Parts: sequence; structure tokens; C-alpha cells
Amino acid sequence: MTSKKEHISVDFGERIAIALSEESDRAGMILVSSWADHFLRIKLAQEFDGGNAVARSALFSSNGPFATFSAKLNVAFCAGWIDRDVYHDLDVIRKMRNIFAHSIENHSLHDEPFPDMVAKLRVPKRQFYDWGELRASATERSVVIFTGEAPPEAGEDLDLSRITFRMAASVLVAVLVANLGILIEDKDAGKTFIMELPDHMRDIPE
Repeated sequence: MTSKKEHISVDFGERIAIALSEESDRAGMILVSSWADHFLRIKLAQEFDGGNAVARSALFSSNGPFATFSAKLNVAFCAGWIDRDVYHDLDVIRKMRNIFAHSIENHSLHDEPFPDMVAKLRVPKRQFYDWGELRASATERSVVIFTGEAPPEAGEDLDLSRITFRMAASVLVAVLVANLGILIEDKDAGKTFIMELPDHMRDIPE
């Protein structure tokens, strides 16, 4: 059972980025889902800290109301702990994870339907103004990255799903942690704090 006082290390973003760079697409997708599930569990444990240890453990048991990633996500959204775009993106990632996890095929993020699903992620638009517009193409001697009209030397478009997912995952997890208000520990500085997002990273009301 997660302690209601649990916090996370200040280097969690760097650890996720390094892990994603070393893992296959399948393992990376499961890893991101697991991190998100872990952070949601911390928040739920902090909020549901009454009763006794047996009752609290039952909430996260196999038959408990918080057993699945989907259940945790729905509770967090309905409770107002996470914003609508974080909820949307984590649900997209949950669906991608399920496809990877339940398939016997050795899928990659370049296979359908993953490129379209990665393109639907919303939170990265807060950090990357050209999210969803970035394109890449191989030339005779190099790779050119661009937005808008392709340069004359550009050849066939390359799929950037793997790169963009890894960029998106880092941003999404950081915004999730900030939404949840989880304590972050900086051992070197000897302090804990809650992540504050810059204005451009906050949810924009409709």
C-alpha cells in the first residue's frame, strides 16, 4: 500500500526519458502507462487515507474500485485532479498500451493505428507550438525536418511517431504530476516541493 506521505524524486523526468530511449516501443508504452498509474495511485492513497490498512488495501485489490489504470484515471478526472487534456492523452496512451500488451505481433509505433493515435495527443501542444505539424524527409545525403511546405530537395516523408511519442510522454508525465500536486523530493537541496507549471503549460479553458 502506498504511504500517504510518499513523494517522488526530483529526477523522475530524466529517469523516464532515459528509460524510453533504451526500451522498445512496446516496453516504452507499458513503462509510461506504469509511471502514470503509479502517480495516480499516490494521489488516491493520499486522498483516501482514512479507515484502516485493510480497508485502504482493499481499494487497490484486484476487485477493488481502484484496481485498474482506467479506474484510477476516471476517478482523477471526475474529482477534478487532472485537466481534460491530460485525461484525454492518458486515455489514448492506455488504449495504445492495451494494443501492444495484448498483441502477439512485434508492433512498433510506426505501425497503424499508432501514428494517428500519437498525433491526437493534446498536452504536447502546450510545449511545442508546431506539435502535429512537424515533418521529416530523407534527401540524398541527410534528413531534413520542417513544417509547412516541403523543401525542394525533400523526398518521401519519414514517420516521426517514435520520436514524437517520447517527446510527448515526458511533457505529459510532468503535467500529470503537477496536476496531482504530488510532493517532489530534492535530496541535494534537502527539500520537497510541488511542481508549478509555467502559464503556457497550464490547461486553457474552453
